[in-house]
Amino acid sequence: AGVSAAFGTPVGGVLFSLEEVSSHFPSRTLLRAFIASVVATLALSVSRLGGTEGRLTLFSVRYTVTCHPSEYFIFALLGITGGLVGALFNSINIRWNAFRAKPAYKKRVHPVTEVAVVAFLTLISSWPLALTRPLTADAIHAMFDTCSDNETETRRNRLQAKVGLCTHDGNYTEGDTGLLMMLFAAAVIRFCQMALTIGLACPAGLFVPSLFIGACLGRCTGGALKALNKNWRFFSHQIDPGVYSMVGAAAVLGGVSRMTISLVVIMLELTGGLDYVVPFMLSVLLAKAVGDAINESIYDLQIVLKGYPFLHEELDVTFTERCCDIMETSLTKVDVGLRPRVTDIRAMLRAFTYRGFPIVEEDRFIGYVRRTRLDGLLSRLEKQGRREQDEVLLEDLMPCTDSTVMRMVPSAPLSQAHQVFKQLGCQHIFVVGGNPGRRKTQDALLGILSKKSFLRFLKDGRVGHMPEAQPLTPSIGTAGGDSPSRGEARYSSGELLSAMGVAHATYHEDVFGEPNEHTDQESGVSEQGSEAGEEAVGWSRGGRFRPSNSGAGSSSQASWGPSSASVQQGRQRMGEPTIAEAPFEAP
Repeated sequence: AGVSAAFGTPVGGVLFSLEEVSSHFPSRTLLRAFIASVVATLALSVSRLGGTEGRLTLFSVRYTVTCHPSEYFIFALLGITGGLVGALFNSINIRWNAFRAKPAYKKRVHPVTEVAVVAFLTLISSWPLALTRPLTADAIHAMFDTCSDNETETRRNRLQAKVGLCTHDGNYTEGDTGLLMMLFAAAVIRFCQMALTIGLACPAGLFVPSLFIGACLGRCTGGALKALNKNWRFFSHQIDPGVYSMVGAAAVLGGVSRMTISLVVIMLELTGGLDYVVPFMLSVLLAKAVGDAINESIYDLQIVLKGYPFLHEELDVTFTERCCDIMETSLTKVDVGLRPRVTDIRAMLRAFTYRGFPIVEEDRFIGYVRRTRLDGLLSRLEKQGRREQDEVLLEDLMPCTDSTVMRMVPSAPLSQAHQVFKQLGCQHIFVVGGNPGRRKTQDALLGILSKKSFLRFLKDGRVGHMPEAQPLTPSIGTAGGDSPSRGEARYSSGELLSAMGVAHATYHEDVFGEPNEHTDQESGVSEQGSEAGEEAVGWSRGGRFRPSNSGAGSSSQASWGPSSASVQQGRQRMGEPTIAEAPFEAP
């Protein structure tokens, strides 16, 4: 809906969400995205807020010349250039954002001050050139469109004549070196501005600045070819610089975002240039190929930098481990067999900030309750006159408990868990099975395998085996360096971020100067907790407990989690021999 409303591209917005935004995209989500896109486009068309006089096409163009096959080589060079420019921007921007995330920078620079300084730098750097002074959308449209003396297009014609793209009588400016230098300088200035702006605490677009940079480079290339063709006649047909401007814009945006199908459709809807679908496809494809050979897209790099649990479709991993080898056993759970009281549940909610808790009855796993629904239950019980010392029964918890969560046995291979995370979109898997040493039951809660912890193990190289030629995208290097090799020819996001000390496994420690607690707030699993409510009757937790030195003046804290040989203990819990695997220490 956002892309549809911003650019008037309803189909491109749906394809963008399908290609870039989601790893799990069922048919009902596609339908909802299409409905949102239609509603946003209708609102844009009725309100006429886009400044296009009711038309959806933001950069409507009209060309009288068609592309000659001999120009495809130039379009390919623009695609390669766009891939290089996009890769350079991704490298600079992700380093800048990683530097901004450091505690020393955040303490010294307030977000409002940062935005004000960048806005002032943008102002003084944009003023010297006539092409960077107007609104970016108007400048892009002026570079996309052909020169014309049509009296109905006075605003765009005046802008084209003002910046020197066209003469006042509607002809192209021929052989002007100053114009070519201005176009290149405008691209460099906007590139620097975009590299500093993306990631600030203010809305800053990625599409429009990328289109502007590519349009400048493409218009510069088209103008140079037109001047050369006038003297030496390299081409037997006319050269229209506006066509090269559109192709260059698509190439740079493709090099930054690495979109393919959705980007081509967006460009077609933006310009209405259906005759130039082949140049768009060629430049976007080459831009993606060149960019992928250097680093990942800006979206993948931001996912790595932010630490989001995202599974990429192209991962080709062979697993030999099982769910019991890496499952989390440090669970904060509500045990109805301990006869919890209302005050016990309230104390647990105060002591922990998890978004949900497993519900068990002694050894039997009941389901999973979200924190919001548990708060609602306590409010209803209070309205019903239940006192703080009254017992919370299983019948009270069942209406707000999800008993249909994903369950797997401990011996299930990790490849199966990988498919569940990738195809079903689950955030966590509950590992259930027999509990040795207790009464015979096959639905005891033994642990939880969360998507976040699974990705942490995968990216640290502790589980899974990658082919040597297949890159892990996005991979984050660690100081120890036991993750699979990515090959020498690829400058990966892992190498890019680890060069700055930003590793996914130690993200908080390296970037924010804080120990990585590996907290899974969604499923109630953590390696750090609070002793508050430790003596409460109605909730329990497993795992190894050890007090931590929290320092003077801080609240009493406690840490628990996997032991120094959690993989081996997972085998021992199942009564099987341990596997030869290097142990890891909890932070």
